[in-house]
Amino acid sequence: MENKSNGQSHLDYVPGSALASIDAKIKDMEDKFNEMTSRLLSFFVPAPLLPPTESPLTRPTLECFVRHLKKCKNVIVLCGAGISTSAGIPDFRSPGTGLFNNVQEYLKKYNLTEPTQLFTYDFFKKDPGPYYDLCKDIKYPKEDVKPTKAHYFMKLLEVKGLLLRVYTQNIDMLERDSGLSSHKFIEVHGSFNSGKCMNCSKQYDRKYLKTAIFDQKVPHCMDCKGVIKPDIVMFGEPLNQEYFCKSDGDLANCDCLIVMGTSLQVAPVNNIPTNIPPTTPRLLINREKVCVDIEQHRHLGQPFFFFDHPDNKHDIFMEGEIDVNVSRLVELLGWEAAFKKLLK
Repeated sequence: MENKSNGQSHLDYVPGSALASIDAKIKDMEDKFNEMTSRLLSFFVPAPLLPPTESPLTRPTLECFVRHLKKCKNVIVLCGAGISTSAGIPDFRSPGTGLFNNVQEYLKKYNLTEPTQLFTYDFFKKDPGPYYDLCKDIKYPKEDVKPTKAHYFMKLLEVKGLLLRVYTQNIDMLERDSGLSSHKFIEVHGSFNSGKCMNCSKQYDRKYLKTAIFDQKVPHCMDCKGVIKPDIVMFGEPLNQEYFCKSDGDLANCDCLIVMGTSLQVAPVNNIPTNIPPTTPRLLINREKVCVDIEQHRHLGQPFFFFDHPDNKHDIFMEGEIDVNVSRLVELLGWEAAFKKLLK
């Protein structure tokens, strides 16, 4: 503000020492404000995630991982639909070939808006016909489907005494067919190995389900004529209770994690990679990297890997076809002879 009589500012009448004092107080107030703002933000903006500073691997390479794997006793394998595609079973999300991309006619026929609706418990309970129609059309459970190299690799880990547990998201029963001991795997989403009457709870085996499906029928109970639902976990159903009973103890003891053929989009099993001890080496065998945007995935409560972080010490990625990479891993481990016996 200016003095109109002589054009001078009112500040011209303030002594220099007083101006310096005012400036100092203003700066002090700014510093305190910035400090307070920083403290407040710290409650809402977490510090950047960094890889563990310690690791049993000297370097994050496949060779170092293999040397570590040979010494382990509590290996966990987390696998998804990608390990079964070479057996002729489609996964869910692959562009063009995934199951979700090939159900458009069913969406129109049954007035559905999302592919996942076909696999929800409420929809199945209301009308099981569409689900069993889809099973019939894709010939699932398939006849004469054999486990892949990835399945037999998991059995090989058991034979070598290294396997703690396999957590499979698949319902195709190929873990069973590979010869894995029943206590060594958990079918997190159930399987087609058995079914249960939704009315009287009578149990039926896979053969009964398969015969009915391939005869183009909805399987019904022989006693009460109720609908038989396969023992798979549909959207809207609770997970296999065995998962909750064993996962905490398993993850706490895990000394090596192998993740194969999964996009890690389905909770809670997708949190396995972040719930093991932080220094445990992790190997991802996949067609592409997943969960590499660390901050985004943390914000969404999803898993993350440190593959591309300059300080990465324990995450390794094998890119490409699952079976090809499994064969390479077996070769590096020096287990070719034992693996060939299993494949026979």
